Amino acid sequence: MKFTTNYKENNYEIIVEYGALNLNYDFTQYDKRIALIDEHVYGLHSVAIESFIKQHHIEKMLIPFGEQVKTSAHYIKFTEQILTKRVTRNSCLFAIGGGATGDFTGFIAATVLRGIHFIQIPTTILAHDASIGGKTGINATTGKNLIGAFKRPDKVIYDLNFLKTLSQTEKLSGFAEIIKHVILSSTGNINESKSLLQLMNDIPDKHALSHLNEIERWITFGIKTKMQVILEDEFENGIRKHLNFGHTFGHAIEFHHKLPHGVAVLHGIIFALILSDAEKSDLTIVLTWMKRLGLQRLNFEEFNIYNKLMQNDKKNEASHINFVVYNALTGFHIRQFEGVQLQQTFEMLRKLEGEFL
Repeated sequence: MKFTTNYKENNYEIIVEYGALNLNYDFTQYDKRIALIDEHVYGLHSVAIESFIKQHHIEKMLIPFGEQVKTSAHYIKFTEQILTKRVTRNSCLFAIGGGATGDFTGFIAATVLRGIHFIQIPTTILAHDASIGGKTGINATTGKNLIGAFKRPDKVIYDLNFLKTLSQTEKLSGFAEIIKHVILSSTGNINESKSLLQLMNDIPDKHALSHLNEIERWITFGIKTKMQVILEDEFENGIRKHLNFGHTFGHAIEFHHKLPHGVAVLHGIIFALILSDAEKSDLTIVLTWMKRLGLQRLNFEEFNIYNKLMQNDKKNEASHINFVVYNALTGFHIRQFEGVQLQQTFEMLRKLEGEFL
């Protein structure tokens, strides 16, 4: 499937299909073309990647696998290497890898010469979320994604053949963001949402997830849901903050336990639903489904560890911690919470996960 964003200007094409890397492209408008490629992805898909970069005369630069690349040290190292190639503002970086590769490459593209071009080539389910919307960045020692910039890609080439080599954990991690987007598209009672019920029917368990049942449909659904939000609020001044549903607590446990991003977000979604005063029956349905998908109980530590990390979240204001919460009547909105409320929610989360996961 091919579709185009609907900004007032500077729109870009998004291609989502099996074999997308093999379609005809013209990149001759860029004077220098450099691909930053996740070394693990390259090891699995070197034949397809080499064919693509040789056909389009793209230089290859392998970068560390996954989230570990998003450090200031790696940023400086690879930025300096790119600058030695005498790039201009008409040069283009290609991000070939998961969400971390896209974040990292996009941040370099946003800052080298105050902005050069870049193209996203996602290789994970999770990257369907990170590859659009223009958020780029790296991690700080105090938290995740605290250093970054907004930078739209010129194009997104999403070849679903890359997904076939993902581990089950990576599939679950990516699927978490699809779940989030489906919940965000819901109106009224979440568990009466036609989209959520259809998703649960299409992918009811880890076996179906392993076989990527209907994955093209749901990746496209997730991208379009996110794009609708971004078109209203590109720079996260209002409604785009709703895309952080499940992420405030999720980022804290991801950072502390070194969990895959989406796995942490699944725990974060449960936390946010409890904070939203969701009915026990609704929580039961969601938790039971997540267990069938393969989510495992987390061995939580003391609440204060996570609370300190949540206090560093870039979405906070003053001394309060901001959360995206849900109400069946008013939909999604931002609320501020203090430590006592959050600790009570944490204890409920630990109890429910012990009961259902």
